[in-house]
Amino acid sequence: MKVALYTVSYQGLWYAGDFTPLKQLIPKVAEFGYDGISLSGKRHHASPLDLDKTACNEIKQLADSADLKLVALDTYSNFMDPVMEHREAQLVWLRELIRLADNLDIKIVKIFTGWAGTTRRDGRGAYDSFYRLLLPYATDADRWNWIKECIKESAKWADEYDITLALQNHGPPVRFGYEDTLAMIKEISSDRVKMCLDIGLGCFDAFTQQSDDYITKAVQECRDLIVYSHFNGKFRETVDGDFIQDPYDAPGLTSPGGSLINYETFVRELKKIGYDGYLAYEVCGPFLVNHQLQGVEEVDRLVKVALGYMKKLIAKT
Repeated sequence: MKVALYTVSYQGLWYAGDFTPLKQLIPKVAEFGYDGISLSGKRHHASPLDLDKTACNEIKQLADSADLKLVALDTYSNFMDPVMEHREAQLVWLRELIRLADNLDIKIVKIFTGWAGTTRRDGRGAYDSFYRLLLPYATDADRWNWIKECIKESAKWADEYDITLALQNHGPPVRFGYEDTLAMIKEISSDRVKMCLDIGLGCFDAFTQQSDDYITKAVQECRDLIVYSHFNGKFRETVDGDFIQDPYDAPGLTSPGGSLINYETFVRELKKIGYDGYLAYEVCGPFLVNHQLQGVEEVDRLVKVALGYMKKLIAKT
C-alpha cells in the first residue's frame, strides 16, 4: 500500500488562505514524502474548464520529475437531483472529467452518488446545501434509480477510455457504512464501476461502525471491488518522534470529545486481501483550533504528520 495526498486539502476552502496551484503543490507534496497525488476535479486544481492537453502534459511532466504518481481524479458528481436537466448537466461534466483523466493518464475517477455541494461563506468552504434531501417530490427509491441510471451511462465513457469509476461510500443518499454502496455497485453490474471504500468521518459512523468486527466484515465483503480509499482525521507527532491519532471532534458526527478512526484494523484487513493501491489523505473540513480557522502552515503540519502516521501503520501492521 502507498500513501497519496488529495489536493482538496489545498484548495483554499478549509483554512485561512488562498489555494495552492498545482505547479507549487506537486513538488511540495513530493518533498513531504508522499507516494502519489490525487487531483480534485474542480477549480482551481483539475477542472476541464481550465486544463487543455498542453496543461495536462505539463502536470504529467511535473509529477514525473517529482517521482509522484497521479493516482486519481476525484470528482463531485450528484445524480440524485430531481431536475432532469441538472442530472444531464452532471453527466456532461463527468464525461469531460473522464476525458481529462485520460489526458492526464489517470486510470481512476472517483465519483459520488449525490454530492450535495460545497458553498462559500466569507470566502471559506461550507457544507450547507443538504436542502436537496428535503425536497418532497422525490422518494428514496427515485433517487436511487436516478443515480444508478446515470452511473450506468457514465460507465460506457469509462470503458471507452479504459478508466475505472470508483464509487465512494459517502452520502447522501447512501447511508453510513458500506452496505448501500456495495448494493448500488452490484445493481449497476459493470466491470468499470468499483469501490472507493473509506472508513473515516462522513463515510463510517463514529458510534457503531468503528469496531474491529464491522471493519473486517466491510473489507471482506468488498474485497473484489476496492480500488481506492481516502483517510482523514487528526494526527500529531509526539516529542519522541512517534506519530499518533488524536480524537476527531465533529458536531453531529462524533460525541463531545471526539472519536478515533479504526485505521489499524482497516489497514490490517486491506493487507489480508492483498490491496496494493493508495490511501489518499484529505483535509476535507474546516481546520479549527479553539474554534478559529487556521492558516495553510497548519495544514502543512497536519499533512506531514498524517503521512508519518499512515506510513508507520502500514509498515508495522
